[in-house]
Amino acid sequence: MLELVSVEDARYQLRLDDPDSDGGADDGWLAIFIPAVSAAVALWLKDEWRVYLPELDSVGVPVLDSNDDPIPALDSSGAPIVHPTVRAAVLIELASQFRFREGEGKDNVVTPDAGYGYTLNKASTALLTGLRRPTVA
Repeated sequence: MLELVSVEDARYQLRLDDPDSDGGADDGWLAIFIPAVSAAVALWLKDEWRVYLPELDSVGVPVLDSNDDPIPALDSSGAPIVHPTVRAAVLIELASQFRFREGEGKDNVVTPDAGYGYTLNKASTALLTGLRRPTVA
């Protein structure tokens, strides 16, 4: 299951109390929405490799796999390093989904002049636009 942010990062972003003090009241919601939002962000970017920072060679050029896609850089535990912009977008999207749990928030409404494609809220989309693979409709 793809989780691009930790529960601790999400709790901090959402300004939730320590799970020890509130009994983890929102942990069920986080268990559902962290993977859901992570998957939505990854799908919006269209290529999984765009989610992660690339591994760089000795001169700073991304190392490519056999498909010419960048290989993700790994942290000390061997896990791929999530791109900071992606982490920020996931946290912003989680905050929007948490605040407007029924989808009624103004950030979630696409006006006719805005076009289509807002599967994420506008702030998340704005952060991720530079990382997304361009497509022509």
